[in-house]
Amino acid sequence: MDQEILSKKQIKEIYSDWADRYDLSLWLFNLIGFQYQFYRREAIKGLSLKLGDTVIDLGCGTGINFSILQRMVGYKGTIIGVDISKSMLDKAQTRVRRHGWKNVQLVESDMADFAIPEHTDAVLSTAALTMSPEYDQIIQYVANTLEAGKRMSIFEFKKPEKWPEWLVDVTLSLLKTYGVRKAHTKRTPWKSMEHHFQQSEMKEYYFGAVYICSGTA
Repeated sequence: MDQEILSKKQIKEIYSDWADRYDLSLWLFNLIGFQYQFYRREAIKGLSLKLGDTVIDLGCGTGINFSILQRMVGYKGTIIGVDISKSMLDKAQTRVRRHGWKNVQLVESDMADFAIPEHTDAVLSTAALTMSPEYDQIIQYVANTLEAGKRMSIFEFKKPEKWPEWLVDVTLSLLKTYGVRKAHTKRTPWKSMEHHFQQSEMKEYYFGAVYICSGTA
């Protein structure tokens, strides 16, 4: 494994440390025109969710996607949040209690070890999948496990083809505290989506640094 990339234990420690201020840090990205909430909404839109659906949020963190997911699946639907960090899940649980949601399940697990329940309708991952060295295996597993016609959607970062290296390095320096390293730019989850799903669609944002890719099993 590339020496630059942190171990799962280190990633877990980083995000456990971030738990108390993670949501605020995402809001600060708006100051540089990075529309985190918009990208999340677009990724969720790519799931084509219906009332009563069961959706899994891999790398759910503090549960920042849950409000949008609730509007899509309704109180008869089910949201399963999966994260490697207990501290992040504690924040997610606080969010769940505050809103009085009764249809959210939280699971402490590496996303690579999580077993998708039967009759799952959709799988979401926002700004998390690229951090896993097993991203390709995870996508393959999801594609092979979901019933035909069910969807997966991801919002992730990638290296823009036309950006000069100095700008890439500046951007990476801003993301370093989140565990992101230059070696992550070699990872290509969107290609895994194209390969493993029957159909896939991809759209780029933020000058090619952000993409949303959705696939149909």
